Amino acid sequence: MHKWLVLKAFEYLYGIFCAHLLTCHIFSFLRKSQIENVFLKMSVSILMPFRDIAPWIEETIDSVLIQSIKDWELIAIDDHSTDASSQLIEKYRHPKIKILKNEGSGIIPALQTGLKNATGTFITRMDADDVMPPKKLEQLRDLLLNSNPRTIATGHVKYFGENEISSGYLSYQNWINDRCSNEDHYDHIFRECVVASPNWMVRKNVIIDDQIFDHLKYPEDYDMTFRWMQKGFQIVSANAVTHLWREHPTRTSRNSEVYDQESFFELKLQWFLKLHPEISSLAVFGADRKGKLTVKHLEEDYQIHWYDIAFEQFKSPIMGYEIKDPRNCSEDFAVIAVYPKNLEMLEKFLEEKGFVIGKNAWYL
Repeated sequence: MHKWLVLKAFEYLYGIFCAHLLTCHIFSFLRKSQIENVFLKMSVSILMPFRDIAPWIEETIDSVLIQSIKDWELIAIDDHSTDASSQLIEKYRHPKIKILKNEGSGIIPALQTGLKNATGTFITRMDADDVMPPKKLEQLRDLLLNSNPRTIATGHVKYFGENEISSGYLSYQNWINDRCSNEDHYDHIFRECVVASPNWMVRKNVIIDDQIFDHLKYPEDYDMTFRWMQKGFQIVSANAVTHLWREHPTRTSRNSEVYDQESFFELKLQWFLKLHPEISSLAVFGADRKGKLTVKHLEEDYQIHWYDIAFEQFKSPIMGYEIKDPRNCSEDFAVIAVYPKNLEMLEKFLEEKGFVIGKNAWYL
């Protein structure tokens, strides 16, 4: 009887041991993303505001339908279209494509409407005249699955269009792709919007908890990057083109006053004041139009010292300020309101003066 009990106990313990080995083998075989998919039914909600984009909407939706992952939903928010855009989307009769009416007017209320109706674990934004590369959703989601919850996933962009892309747009494309390659987005955030508006993905619950969409201002893509920075989000980038940006004459960013250069400049300086209350004395490099705008917006809050490489040309004060020789700069903080084609000489000078871009000096 005693031997029989010992044998049964051995068989029981051996069974537990084998089950443990099998479990370890399964979990070591699966990648982290696969494990999370087993337990969490992952899905991506694509928020796509649209208004009068009939010429391009079908190509856009077709690029969503061929994504390498299939657990997505497309939430198309009609921002009061007057053309056949909505009817073209309805023709797809696809169970994962929802069409909603914007509860307000404009892109910000459209994004808020979409977020309220999103069911996915992750959310991303899509412009209704652009194109997704086939692995976009997979690549951005994989970055998030391997990152902490407060993470923005993005990637490289590429402009395309029927006509030749202008040098200005190509310059911005290359600049934003450099940010992705270097992963130094926040160091350069005061120069331009560092994440393309339709080229990011984030966990939905974190965006909701942090109320990122609740208080957006135009230009909303730029404002949102500052809110990410303020809330401590990290930005990680795929080493691939994850968005194809269509250039055409009727793009909203070309034709709406909320996306003009004045709006971007005013927003960035508002955020500069908000994010850098520790500064009392500020050097401003550059006395052209951008430098004048900078001084106009910041002089009430900072003691301004104004410099320009061509200081000798300024025989009299501008806006009450003497334009001084940059070599005499002794301030601890600076904004650079110039961006020469050859940055090497400028950045060598800044380094000699103890300035580090993104730490105590920022391009505007």
